[in-house]
Amino acid sequence: MSYINQQPKNFIKSLQIIHFALLLGVLAFGVFVMYNAKDLLFFSYQDDKAFLYLAIIISFIGNLASKSLYKKLINQIPKDAELLQKATKYSIAHVFRMAMLEFPALMCIIFVMQSNNSFYFILVGILVLMMLAIYPSKNKFENDVPLSSKEKSMLEKL
Repeated sequence: MSYINQQPKNFIKSLQIIHFALLLGVLAFGVFVMYNAKDLLFFSYQDDKAFLYLAIIISFIGNLASKSLYKKLINQIPKDAELLQKATKYSIAHVFRMAMLEFPALMCIIFVMQSNNSFYFILVGILVLMMLAIYPSKNKFENDVPLSSKEKSMLEKL
């Protein structure tokens, strides 16, 4: 991954920018749909039961898939690998985790477009909060990735 730039201190900033861009994409699409359909939007959890159940199931499966895929990719990081390789694999795992949360959010926004029911924005909001909760930081990297004491001291200096 070229955005790591051979220095571990830059990869967290790069990953934060990618995280913010993915989050901003969901929010921008949601605002766009809300703005274009503002006069037609209504709120109901009684109508469109099929879309409602589908949206909830997709959101739930996306959340579970993001957690399990992330854990699987993190567990594949060798303990004896270099810090740069660990950072690269962590970045890949995080981007996949974000994608698995972004997909259900975008699907819920598409459901709003199709049905004009703003109820799906609640699910989008929950997924956005989940995305905000996993914002990458140096501490999360230290806690999630198996690091040696030497690598932890290198991270503290950055």
